[in-house]
Formats: sequence, C-alpha cells, structure tokens
Amino acid sequence: MAHDASVLLGAQQLAGTTVNPRGFGKEIAKAQLSFGIAGKRSNETASETPSFSRIAFLAVTEREVALIRIGSGGPNGRLEEVLARVPRSEIASAEVGGGVLRCPVTISFSRGGSWQLEVSRLIRRQAKGVVRALGY
Repeated sequence: MAHDASVLLGAQQLAGTTVNPRGFGKEIAKAQLSFGIAGKRSNETASETPSFSRIAFLAVTEREVALIRIGSGGPNGRLEEVLARVPRSEIASAEVGGGVLRCPVTISFSRGGSWQLEVSRLIRRQAKGVVRALGY
C-alpha cells in the first residue's frame, strides 16, 4: 500500500486505495475536448459521498471505513484529514464496477445512501482489495 492511515485512524489499516469523486474521469475528458472548459458535475452522482476535490484515500480498518483527504502531491501526497468515517456494521454492500478507463466504486449503507467514487483502471485491483476487506 502506498499510504497507511493507521496512525490517523487510531487502528490498523487492513486495506486502502486512492479514489476520485464519481464523474472525475468524465470531467477530465470533457476539459480536454473543450480546451480546458469543464462542465458542471451531473446531479445523477448526488450521494452521501463526502465532498473532496480531486483525490482522497479510502481506508478500511477492523471497525470502520474512512475517507481521507490527500494533500498536494497527487496520489503521493500526505494523508491530511479524515473527511468521514462509517462503522463497518452500517455497510450493506460494496462493489467495484468495470470500465475501460475508470471504474466505479460504490459503498452502500444499511440506513440508505451510499458513497459513490471511482478509481483508475490501473488501480482497480487495490479497490477490489478494499471491497474484499469489507467482506464483499
């Protein structure tokens, strides 16, 4: 694993991966096609996903799943702030979808709602490791 959130979370990290907000890949493509003018993010991706700009770290411990903001430096940036924590007992399902360039990652909660994220196809295996660590 490139990052270890154990100290920040106060528990041993079992799995983790960098993630982007859902729709991030489409925004990049749109920006490249329109010479740097990106459109608004679609409302269809509205969820309980904590807000973050470009990249975050999704970590799993024995008791919870957490989304952590990564500072400047891209995927190699420092883990800075816990954006959200959810007890594993509240997770109803977790899955990584397929995709040519970007793969959706969805974590659904038993109380309703979900976190909708995406990962690069290049790190899909890490995302699947997170889903396996959650028991799905």
